[in-house]
Amino acid sequence: PVTSGAITVNSGAATKLIITGTGTQTAGGSQSITITAKDASGNTATGYTGVKSITFSGANASSSPATNPTVASTNFGTATSVSFSNGVATASLSLYHVESAVVAATDGSITAGGSDRLSVAVSAGSFSKLAVSLTSPQVSGTSFSGTNSLTALDAYGNTVTNFDASSNNITVSTSLSGAITGLSGTTKLSGAGDFSSGVASVSSLIYTGTAGTGTFTFTPATGTAVTSSNVTISAGSASKFIITGTGTQTAGASQNITITAKDASGNTATGYTGAKSITFSGANASSSPATNPTVASTNFGTATSVTFSNGVATVSMSLYKVESAVVVATDGSVTTSGSDRLSVTVSPAAFSKLALSLAGPQINAVAFTGTNTLTALDAYGNTV
Repeated sequence: PVTSGAITVNSGAATKLIITGTGTQTAGGSQSITITAKDASGNTATGYTGVKSITFSGANASSSPATNPTVASTNFGTATSVSFSNGVATASLSLYHVESAVVAATDGSITAGGSDRLSVAVSAGSFSKLAVSLTSPQVSGTSFSGTNSLTALDAYGNTVTNFDASSNNITVSTSLSGAITGLSGTTKLSGAGDFSSGVASVSSLIYTGTAGTGTFTFTPATGTAVTSSNVTISAGSASKFIITGTGTQTAGASQNITITAKDASGNTATGYTGAKSITFSGANASSSPATNPTVASTNFGTATSVTFSNGVATVSMSLYKVESAVVVATDGSVTTSGSDRLSVTVSPAAFSKLALSLAGPQINAVAFTGTNTLTALDAYGNTV
């Protein structure tokens, strides 16, 4: 056998890139990564030196605002100049989207693949703002229906899963004129359990007030508020009737009265529609002849079918007795009370007949003694 003198074996040409760095990163943060060129035997390819055009991939842009991942301030997917010395380069990596990124690099002929790539678990940054989604329409005085959610976000739109409303209360307000209730702090989200994994359901929210279209704003004690898109608030279910008409009427005459179904906030209950069984009261029968007051030709005290359209009905009312009538309507659960009733002063009709009352006995040729009266009456026995 024979042994040679010392021979220096240099690395071969670069056949792959290896990326090393930290396996965890916060969205919006940066870290320094190392890109090493290796030959086929895993030696650092020291001949891979100078400025190389490297394109990075394997991470996604954030959503809000859309912010691309970068290396050396150049977006992923776009070639950037990276300076290698003896097969090694370092550069700054910035990631913005919460994900399990697997960062790869290529110069067009050699690349980082498989375990040579850098796996980075990107976590959300600190709480910065809110996102809201509300279903429309909703009903006044009732908990919101459908899917209604509020999401805690970092500056790049990633969900902040550990957000706690008990340490950062969120106040809810609206452009509408009514009141907000139903939340853990009445008008606030203030409970530790309001958010689960960064998302709160706000379907317990109740708006009570004037129907219409408006927005809802959610304002954290610390952070940026968010305003919803327009939400249409419809009237709630009928809780009372209001009767309107003329405050004076002649006995035996008729007038059209309007019955309006209202919700608890005073909105016309448009859902109160169709034929309803309504009973009227508050007026009395005339005496001579006995003639009952009527609505739609049905006596007071007897249920009559009244057709409502979008919460409103109009019917004919006839009164016969001179009095101060206070007209009430009820369907058994919804009724009229207080100033919502219709007060009508009923006056006598034109003279029609007489009523006579003479005391007896009397004495011939002597003025009648006792009570002796003659009364002018209308057709229903009311004194004219």
